Amino acid sequence: MTEALQLDPRKAAVLRAVVSHYVGSGEPVGSKTIAERFNLGVSPATVRNEMAALEDAGFIYQPHTSAGRVPTDIGYRYFVDAWARDVHLPDEDARRIRRFFTEPRWELEEALRETAALLSRVTNHAAVVFAPALDRSVVRHVELVRLSGDRVMLVLVTDSGRVENHVVMVPETVDDVQLEQANEMLNRIVIGAHLETAADTIAAAVERFPLELRSAVESVVKALKEELSQRETERVYLEGASNIVDEEKFADLETVRGVIGALEHRRVVLEVLAGALAGDRVSVRIGSENSVRQMQFCSVITAPYGSTGHALGSLGVVGPTRMDYNRGIATVHEVAAALGRMLSHLGL
Repeated sequence: MTEALQLDPRKAAVLRAVVSHYVGSGEPVGSKTIAERFNLGVSPATVRNEMAALEDAGFIYQPHTSAGRVPTDIGYRYFVDAWARDVHLPDEDARRIRRFFTEPRWELEEALRETAALLSRVTNHAAVVFAPALDRSVVRHVELVRLSGDRVMLVLVTDSGRVENHVVMVPETVDDVQLEQANEMLNRIVIGAHLETAADTIAAAVERFPLELRSAVESVVKALKEELSQRETERVYLEGASNIVDEEKFADLETVRGVIGALEHRRVVLEVLAGALAGDRVSVRIGSENSVRQMQFCSVITAPYGSTGHALGSLGVVGPTRMDYNRGIATVHEVAAALGRMLSHLGL
């Protein structure tokens, strides 16, 4: 917190009360309500004077004539920095997260998508998970399994538990013995290669295969390249966008539409999550602190996941500035830590 944002204890207590009341009720709050409900030990007149000072300093504002006050982005920022960092999840939420991550999950892509859904369910906000970079996955096994005639199933398994299945075409003249030969050669060539470079690794070795197997191997290369190209656009998992529609905490429907429209663009979501990769803790961007214009009505809570000093990806929630920051920060922190532990057990 910068020196310019320091408040004396009484003003800080009044600001905390304003934020707490507004987050809980959605209604602007006046000095009488603050004095009666928050046990500050001062009169409504004193609270009114402190609120006037907070308004002059830009921490709260009056949305309508004769209405109470609500927090500004600066007010929320003070609240987050001063009181929302060392909080714990409610027991029920903590149990839900523990149960989720103690269940066996062998398919990485599915686990990441479900992690986004879990994050959304616990916080009641939209949630995003940015998947680990492809080049961190290493090929563990590859196999061609005949289906019928010229149709063969390509099965590729990585060290992270990711399983790729693709139907590829091979000449009908390739018999089962030759297919087994192709399997042996493919495994010798590609095991230990990064998934991102597997197709190029195989392509560079095509001439080492017997002539009758080369077209089959070229089909494998083509399938892997198409898969990697497709996966590149699927590495961001967004769940719970409908929560944005249900939020009554945004000013109007047009704002809701703008936020949903922004989240539908992969570039915007990546920009929202990018900053988390550079840090090692939960980050909160409030309203105007977001660089994307449509997101300046939102708060975004993000965190990296992975091992210490070795971030694999990032995750976060997107909601209105009038959100429960304590719960949001605690949830993002706990889910990121649990996901990191799970991936560590997979060897990532």
